[in-house]
Amino acid sequence: MSIAQKRISRRKFMILGINAAGAGTGLLIAAPIVGSILSPVFYKSKYPWVMVADIQHVPVGVPTAYVVMVDQGGDSWQVPKVPRTVYVVKLNLINQVQLIALSNVCTHMQCDVHWDINLNIFFCPCHGGEYSMNGTNIGGPPPQPLFRYQHKLVGNTLFIRDVLVGGS
Repeated sequence: MSIAQKRISRRKFMILGINAAGAGTGLLIAAPIVGSILSPVFYKSKYPWVMVADIQHVPVGVPTAYVVMVDQGGDSWQVPKVPRTVYVVKLNLINQVQLIALSNVCTHMQCDVHWDINLNIFFCPCHGGEYSMNGTNIGGPPPQPLFRYQHKLVGNTLFIRDVLVGGS
């Protein structure tokens, strides 16, 4: 092969250059898009534990409401803490005390439920939803039990995270 045959024409050089620039531009545009699509797969949001109360002051068989300020999770945005009402229920089951941390949000239309002392039920005033002391739906339109907060005990102190798990 002679040197004349190895030479690339000006036209072919321009085509290769334009294609390389287009491919580079495409990669620069695609990288953030792919990153934003895949980032939730690798991101684990952090929900810190928040102190609710000393459970020695919670009577057995009487749901006690506490309002706690919780983080909404995440690290990238400065989001203010939001108030959450937590009903702490101590149940005495065959010489063993069970502790439940219930959300006060109705599973029907997300209205706030409250403990009705006279009826001994959680009652939703929006559409008449009724829940038992352990959060099980017993009347009205709610499709499922009240959600429960993830909780842990450290000594006699109850901590929750703003992570809801299925009802009973």
